[in-house]
Amino acid sequence: MKKQLLSLFMLVMIFLASSSFGQGLENFNNYAGSSGTYTSGTFVGQDGSTWSYTQCRSDRAIVAPSPCLGKGRNPTANVTSGLLLNGCGTLSFDYKQGFSSAVNLNVLVNDLVIGNVTSPGGTGDTANVHNSGPILVNASGSFILKFKQADSLTSGQVTIDNVTWTANSGGPLPEPTNYPTSFTATPSPFMVGLTWVDATGAQAPGAYLILASDQNNITAPVDGTPIPTDANLADGHGALNILQGAQSGSFGSLPSNKTFYFKIFPYTNSGSLINYKTDGTAPSASALTPPTVIIDSIHFTNKTFSNWILKNVTGPQVWSIDSIHLAGNPFSSMSGYSGSAIVNEDWLISPSMNFNNYNNEALSFVSAYKYTGSPLELFISKDYDGVGNPGDYTWTPLSANWSAGNFVWTPSGSINLSATNGASVYIGFKYTSDATAASTWELDDIVITGDLLIGMNEKTANEAGFSVTPNPASDKCNLKFNSTGNKEIRMISVIGNSVLEATTNQMSYSLDIHSLSPGIYFIQVTMPESKSTQVSKLIVQ
Repeated sequence: MKKQLLSLFMLVMIFLASSSFGQGLENFNNYAGSSGTYTSGTFVGQDGSTWSYTQCRSDRAIVAPSPCLGKGRNPTANVTSGLLLNGCGTLSFDYKQGFSSAVNLNVLVNDLVIGNVTSPGGTGDTANVHNSGPILVNASGSFILKFKQADSLTSGQVTIDNVTWTANSGGPLPEPTNYPTSFTATPSPFMVGLTWVDATGAQAPGAYLILASDQNNITAPVDGTPIPTDANLADGHGALNILQGAQSGSFGSLPSNKTFYFKIFPYTNSGSLINYKTDGTAPSASALTPPTVIIDSIHFTNKTFSNWILKNVTGPQVWSIDSIHLAGNPFSSMSGYSGSAIVNEDWLISPSMNFNNYNNEALSFVSAYKYTGSPLELFISKDYDGVGNPGDYTWTPLSANWSAGNFVWTPSGSINLSATNGASVYIGFKYTSDATAASTWELDDIVITGDLLIGMNEKTANEAGFSVTPNPASDKCNLKFNSTGNKEIRMISVIGNSVLEATTNQMSYSLDIHSLSPGIYFIQVTMPESKSTQVSKLIVQ
């Protein structure tokens, strides 16, 4: 009978509500996702508009059918309405934790976050159905409703159902009485964190708009004109919409050694009724990002290990690239299981890095694992030769925040490497298994950063092993090498993304850079035969 009686009742209620109270409802009766597989698609909602779902499954229903938004999916899991009419006064819905990971789900109206729901996590909560309670929206006219994972990596699977909303009939709220206090910008590598103390007074804000710029020229927003969230400051401007109570936000993927400016404006309502506080002086802050650069990184997007070193010490299995299980996002994987557990020792090792050129070196990555077996280990060495058996050299263990299992992707945190100096430093991940247990470990987004020492960011051609001309450049630049042999060329942005890759065995090479955005890049040249790597800076105009 799958929801037939409930659907009939709700259709009647929708008719009555829309004719008298302007109320809407969506119970996902027409959603047709897959069981056990995350898929994307569309369906016709109870209101007659076309809803869409991205990276959802159907087998964790509240009242079947209902979508379960995935965790760590690419693109980020979400459910989005078509164009809904008559505005939205308040909104509520049911939700349930899909697996053991805690829920962290954002609710957006017209691309502005107007609410967030969470759960305690753990397997004990998977049977409990929660309700968001009424979320105040106060959006007039047509609107689009979206449910989206708050964090694309860690937000737990969550099922939603029985979404109800009232028409916007309560009237707009006045502007907030006061500004927030203690507005502070704190820089860290490639990002700026923002904190404040929530505003108080007769009319509290519903949310805050934070405007950002790479120039000290921020102007106040205009009432009735919402500014959507834009966390990308590549064009020099950005914005965040943060709910009252959160008291923090951040902008990431920022260039190093650059000053950014911020102002915060509290507001009430949304849509054409949005009402910003702009009188008086809005709190402002600024921050200079540290001179941090990417020493080396690997994201496996090209489905190779590039200049990283694979050492198979024992056993038939080796590190490999998995481009199947996380659609559109390849990662590295190692398992010592093939029909049964097999004795293995396998290393994934970075290229040689000159830590004498940097301060405050740090490492980060994400990991996932499943099945019984020895934990993955992390080491650093400054006497490894890049060729031999790692066991013949000195490796110092490093601590990291590892995945708890069940293939849950987990950020390592920032791992401090500043205690190690040397002209030839290696990072090594060591996998082991035995004849009784062999876990599967997965790694991605390995990034080593450091703050360039003054005078180290400009090297001569002899020091770098190659020259770059012209520099700055806008269309093409030419590389001239000091040695023969094969060269692997990689161009890296300041946030660690590989934007260009090539190979050559010639003494010179021309790079076509006309499509790159202006900014600072690093050209990394690896000589596979000698396992040596040199880096030089290029400014693209």
